Amino acid sequence: MSATPSLRPMFSFLGWVIDHIDIDWDNSSATVYLRRDGRLQQLKCSQCHNSMGKMREAERTVLDLPLGTLSVQLHFTVYQGRCSHCKHFETITPPGLAPKAQATDRLKQHVSHLCRYMPCNKVPEFIPISHHTARRWDKEVLMKTLPAPDLDNIRALLIDEKSIGKGHHYLTVVLNADTGETLFLGEGKRKATLDQFLSSLTQEQKAPIECVGIDRGGSYQASVREHLPDADIVYDKFHIIANYNEVIDKIRRREWRQAEAEDKPFIKG
Repeated sequence: MSATPSLRPMFSFLGWVIDHIDIDWDNSSATVYLRRDGRLQQLKCSQCHNSMGKMREAERTVLDLPLGTLSVQLHFTVYQGRCSHCKHFETITPPGLAPKAQATDRLKQHVSHLCRYMPCNKVPEFIPISHHTARRWDKEVLMKTLPAPDLDNIRALLIDEKSIGKGHHYLTVVLNADTGETLFLGEGKRKATLDQFLSSLTQEQKAPIECVGIDRGGSYQASVREHLPDADIVYDKFHIIANYNEVIDKIRRREWRQAEAEDKPFIKG
């Protein structure tokens, strides 16, 4: 058994082997050069599994998982073939790489995992990518891995708006009140936005909904009354207290304006 462990298991791509590795210690980076396994030189069509003729090839370099403090790139030759049997065109790359991808799937999954524990703009401190790329990869991974929301047997809904970005840009957010699962995100905070979600529910899905928590805005209330007429509306406690404080402030200001000079400090304090 060798005293120096092989790096081969770390870069195990079916049909590809490590040719050599270059390490640039000054830039804390490593380039892993891959080549097609000599026993698999013949290109196979993924559709009909017949042999494909090679049309062209090109050199590619993509980002991969870091190796300790070293950033890692994979360098390999991309082959494009055409199947004469089913007329299918195909680009052959190492497994886990889309034809035009700039990074391996496992690196994107790693970045998405990091985004669970830190803001996207902190990821570049660990991975040599921009925060825009981190956000895009995170969204891409979530779109592939997150299951569709469970819209059956919902007892209670929570509905509110969320401000995003600069300016008056809002999202309507719908949650399952019991599980906290996000059921819907829609642009805007008008009745039509919530209508998109509620109108998509079947009668069987609407039937068990007993109550809906919303703020005191009229748009959400109108949508709930239209689509869930049998559900109770529960107003958001935060907004009720805020409304209560607004009324108290109006009364206090009115009384202060009408009070005698010697009473004003007492009312204001």
